[in-house]
Amino acid sequence: MKASILAVGTELTTGQIINRNASAISAKLKPYGVQTLAHLTIPDKRLVILESLKYLEASADLIFITGGLGPTSDDFTRDLVAEWAGLEMKFDETSWNYIVERLTSRGYQVRESQRQQCYFPIGAKILINSEGTAHGFQFSVLRPTGQKTIFVLPGPPREIEAIWKDHLSNWLKENTRELTKSVTKAWDTLGVGESEVAHLVEAALTGRPDSENLEIGYRVHLPYVEVKLTFPENEGGTWQNWITKVDEVLKKITITRDFTDVAEVVTKAVKNIDFTFYDYASEGYLHSRLSPFLRGQKKWSFKQSFSSDITADFFEQEDQFLAIFPYEEDKCVVVFSINGHRILKNIEAPMKSPLMSERRKQYFAEMALVEVSKTFKL
Repeated sequence: MKASILAVGTELTTGQIINRNASAISAKLKPYGVQTLAHLTIPDKRLVILESLKYLEASADLIFITGGLGPTSDDFTRDLVAEWAGLEMKFDETSWNYIVERLTSRGYQVRESQRQQCYFPIGAKILINSEGTAHGFQFSVLRPTGQKTIFVLPGPPREIEAIWKDHLSNWLKENTRELTKSVTKAWDTLGVGESEVAHLVEAALTGRPDSENLEIGYRVHLPYVEVKLTFPENEGGTWQNWITKVDEVLKKITITRDFTDVAEVVTKAVKNIDFTFYDYASEGYLHSRLSPFLRGQKKWSFKQSFSSDITADFFEQEDQFLAIFPYEEDKCVVVFSINGHRILKNIEAPMKSPLMSERRKQYFAEMALVEVSKTFKL
């Protein structure tokens, strides 16, 4: 089963906002064995929407469309989808009552323009949006290239998440039972460049079976180089020996396996502790790594400075903290303390060139988290 994702919105094509919905939907589809073939982002242009649907229908079994379901004059996705499918539209009174109740209960005035959100193709299943006024809808249509199932969703990620949870996850579960799921094994490596990592992996895989079912992938997300091996779940026995070989050649530079994130591990570990992070060495990289996982946590503080003027007894009276501060140009000191357990570790970055100063700071921040995660047996 193959899927394509069409994002509609001029705010996307002009660069005002980033299309995060496509990546989120693709990630949700992967565990079901659904292969995403394309992400297409287009402006609020009627002809472009129609042409895009005609293009995507050629190869996709499922088409997910996001955006353009609101109450304003540039929200006409539903109309173009119905035109492409050759379906008439019908006003849904229940959806109108939902909008009226939702808006009035929150003190908003109901406008006549919001009635356009209540028109759906005849025969479509309405997907109630518990987080907004724009319901999605789903229908199937026979096209020259076969049966297509269309999911039309609002643009805000929170609303897509709500509709997915309430409607689409169950549909996918029921309709993908016969699909062969894929498995991805991953290694996050640190301290070695992408070409060197690839050299190690390709050498380890020399002589592997000639099969298109094994996908080898590399991704740089600084300071890491990620390695991925993806294969059908029912071929696990075929590839296990090769996974072991890759595991062995990457052993010394592997930090985490299978998409584990050390920043998430650390923040979860100190979730209920009054904890302080001190950064004198990474110039913001430590905070950048931690902040996505610290949202919603209350018992923490972060102190950052570009100054390395720290007295020797700085942490003498403290517990429950992580601190990193510079020692030399390519070295830093990590001090970590929790519940009376204290660690002091010298970190040396493998990047020695003066041109690699930013990379060294990233390395310092990451290795500080790695050292802490060892305490929790990552």
